[in-house]
Amino acid sequence: MSFSQANIIKLYFPILVLSALMATACDSPDELAENHLQKGKELLDKGEYDKAILELKTSAQSSDQRSETYYYMALLDEKSNNFKSMRENLKKTLELDPANIDARQKLGKVDLLFGDFDSALEHADFVLRANPGNEEAKLLRATVLIRQKKNEQASEIIDSVIAVNMKNTDALSLKAGLMFEENKLEQALELTERALQLDDKNIPLRLFRIKIHAKQNNSDAVVEDYKGLIELYPDVENFKLSLASIYSMKDQLQPAETLLREMIEKNKAKTEPKIILLEFLNAKAKDRVASEYQSMFDGWGENPSGRLELSKWMLASGYLDEAEKGLEKIVSVEKNNQTGLAAQAILAEIFIDKKQYDKADTAVSNILSENSDFVEANLLKARLFLINNKVDDAIELLNKVVWTKNDSDNAFMLLGQAYSTKKDPKQAEKNYKQALELNPANLQAFIPVYGKYLQANQKENARQLLEKALKAKPNQAMFLTYKAELDISEKRWDEAQETVQRIALFSKNKTIPVYFQANILQGKGQYADAVKLYEKILNEFPGHLNSLVNLIRSYDGLKQRDKSLAFVEGLHQKNKEDLTIVGVLSDLYMADKDYVKVKQLLENQIKLLPDKSVPLYLALAKVEAVLKKSADGAKQVYLAGLQANPDQPQLLLALGSLYEQLNDKNEARKVYEKIIEKTPDNILAVNNYAALLLESDQAEDLAKGLEMAQRFKDSENVSLQDTYAWGLVKNDKNPEGLALLESLIVKEPKMAELRYHLGVAHLKNGNKATALVELKQSIDLAEKQQRGFAGKDEAQRLIKELTGR
Repeated sequence: MSFSQANIIKLYFPILVLSALMATACDSPDELAENHLQKGKELLDKGEYDKAILELKTSAQSSDQRSETYYYMALLDEKSNNFKSMRENLKKTLELDPANIDARQKLGKVDLLFGDFDSALEHADFVLRANPGNEEAKLLRATVLIRQKKNEQASEIIDSVIAVNMKNTDALSLKAGLMFEENKLEQALELTERALQLDDKNIPLRLFRIKIHAKQNNSDAVVEDYKGLIELYPDVENFKLSLASIYSMKDQLQPAETLLREMIEKNKAKTEPKIILLEFLNAKAKDRVASEYQSMFDGWGENPSGRLELSKWMLASGYLDEAEKGLEKIVSVEKNNQTGLAAQAILAEIFIDKKQYDKADTAVSNILSENSDFVEANLLKARLFLINNKVDDAIELLNKVVWTKNDSDNAFMLLGQAYSTKKDPKQAEKNYKQALELNPANLQAFIPVYGKYLQANQKENARQLLEKALKAKPNQAMFLTYKAELDISEKRWDEAQETVQRIALFSKNKTIPVYFQANILQGKGQYADAVKLYEKILNEFPGHLNSLVNLIRSYDGLKQRDKSLAFVEGLHQKNKEDLTIVGVLSDLYMADKDYVKVKQLLENQIKLLPDKSVPLYLALAKVEAVLKKSADGAKQVYLAGLQANPDQPQLLLALGSLYEQLNDKNEARKVYEKIIEKTPDNILAVNNYAALLLESDQAEDLAKGLEMAQRFKDSENVSLQDTYAWGLVKNDKNPEGLALLESLIVKEPKMAELRYHLGVAHLKNGNKATALVELKQSIDLAEKQQRGFAGKDEAQRLIKELTGR
């Protein structure tokens, strides 16, 4: 058995002295290793841990490997809570000296911490074979059994230890824990009191007593418990915060505030206690926040950086006017030193957020006149350039910033935004990626790059990007959410589970981890468990669409469609004004071909919510078309909807589209004209109207159609650009139109209208063979997609003409 640390130091002290006197003679690996080991142990005993670990590591690097070196390295790991390293060093200790009982006991406890119950039991049993009465090993075994839910066996072991040693506080604590689990609170409390009589300053025991009193709803006792902890440990601020929270829950605000003010008094130079008090007042006495902030601010004249932090908190908490005044005072005192310029930059950012761009511009100019290299001010100036659509100026400035200071991730992020505005996706992506190289957690740079990877189905690249972001900010809720979604989409259930557990720790919204947990269960085919979670979410948030859809799918997995229908119907009865539930319920009825029920549901809802009836009319139109087996049914619904909602754009667009299907082009044009008259920037109406004009044989209509489509020239939307390209072809600008159509077909090869337009353009260019291929493809695509398109009849006519059939 190993000696205690004190005995080891005493035993080897003469050797230490001798080695110090004869350092030059210690040349063998054995002597060098021993020398460094003894120095390490001596430094450990003195509490000089950093120096001790250096000596011990040097000893470990020697060719003369000794178990004691690794054991003492493990003890140092224990002091720094580095349990992973402690575990490895203990394993190495036992590899070199399997009989080291102290190392085995410690490794058993660490294995227990890591959930390796078999290994922990193995070490406990080894010690008990060597020493059957070893209480520590018995309690280790009992603890493992408790974790394995074998409470009876554990209780027998614990009772055997207490019978021999009634003063073993660990045994009394474990017994109290078992009583607590069995809800035998009085017995648990009595055992805890006995243990505390033996070890009055034991923090875990005192906290456990608080837990018992809390379960007994004895809030007065909980308060006294915390008072006792604060008396024993006056420097532990968490105890004061906990007691203040309890006072707040009991609506005893004055003693809570007193405690928080004591924390401020004890830590006058720290910002955090002051902000905690402001947060307390913000929740309990909002009207006092401004005056308290002012008092703190005025009393902290010697701490400008502290004043700046207080002002930032006020700004983030919505007290804009007070924050502005504070920042202005900082500027008046600090002038143009670093703190003063930082305050000026925040003021300028406030002006930007308030859209007071002239003030922001003046503030930024003032900062830069003092320090032209002040990065944050230059970035604000670039933001102003972008706001004013001076994209080239922003790019020029940002390039200067990154040339002189190439470690600003926000500068590269803004460059990415500038190039996005300039419609230069390659340069935008390049700069976003550069920003992420500097700071993988730059959210504004991350979102576009990550989104592009997902859109291109490059999930491995997306995952690598996400892992870097999480390494930089492991608790960032949005990154964790992205990872959960990615894990679930790739059916990496174990990884998804770990991610969801982390979300549960750091997400402010408790529903998010529950929803992801339900996704995992559903994905693994555990539909019944998934249903329980989805129903739990929907009972709290009835209109959560994804949960509704997944609930139905999970019930389908259980082949219990009737239960999903019953649940959604019940949800609708409780939340009749929720249109999301109405939409899902109507889809269920439609899927079951119960058209009478869905019609009744929608008509009742229109009566109930006339002010929110537009989506209901749109849905009802589809039902009527099915019931009457004619588009005319839909037309009557749209007209009724427009009577109740005059000139409503969505209903007008639907009606216009219906007229096109009915080949009533004149009525369709009238509808689109009406929309454009009311809302000239309605892109869909403009596009549809331009497309109708371009179907005409009149030169005036064709010219007007191209003029209207001109606005789509630089659009990123293929359908809109197709309208513009078709306008060029129809207005005898075939080479330009053909070139644009050929570039668009690469982006969207399965668009029937686009193939038709390209075929006509090739035909006009004299390329009959190519034209025929494109025209045939347009018809094939339309048939596969089971849809028509404007010009389908003309395409078929041209095919016959070209083939002579």
